[in-house]
Amino acid sequence: MEPRELLESIRKALQPLNEAILNHPMIKDAEDGRLPMNMIRAFAMNQWYIVNYDLRSLAIALGRARNVTELEFMKMLLDGDYNALHELMKLMRELGIEVKDPLMLEVIPEAVQYTHYLAWLANYATIQEFALAIIVNMPVWGQNVVRLGNALRSKYGIREVGFFEAFKGPFTELENKALEVIRGIDEQSVVRARNMAYTIQNYEKAFWDAVYNVR
Repeated sequence: MEPRELLESIRKALQPLNEAILNHPMIKDAEDGRLPMNMIRAFAMNQWYIVNYDLRSLAIALGRARNVTELEFMKMLLDGDYNALHELMKLMRELGIEVKDPLMLEVIPEAVQYTHYLAWLANYATIQEFALAIIVNMPVWGQNVVRLGNALRSKYGIREVGFFEAFKGPFTELENKALEVIRGIDEQSVVRARNMAYTIQNYEKAFWDAVYNVR
């Protein structure tokens, strides 16, 4: 199966789950100006935990790259998250959240499952499998956070929305590089990668669900 065909087949299989993420009530409430500030703060605090450890996981995965193509793909991801981390610090300061050791903040276990799974992928998936799972996840995550960032600026007057804009896309270059990485993937890895993509998208939805349930 050609890389593009494989990617689209996985996206099609995950469409109901992705639609549930993209139509999450947390985003709609933010756009209506009805999202409580404690949920906005919870979003930032849990992302501080996630991005901090995602960066470390991406560095591990980069160290496992076997060729220049895999190295370039992982470096793109690492650079993106590094930039997002610094933008997130600005948002946290505006929200009155101290920038400190993520474990010193109140994180929600159900919200941070994603980063724990990314650490697993970094250590136990091949870079081909890793790339396929990430490129399925990234556009869905990106679309949601862009909408949330727009809502926080327009409805809440929040100025530091660079974190959300860091994931704006388009993801064409990243996706094309991922397709280069997964070319020649074997059948066993295809099955594994499908399951990884399904798992990471469920953890994506769990993040939004958990933050939205903050009281």
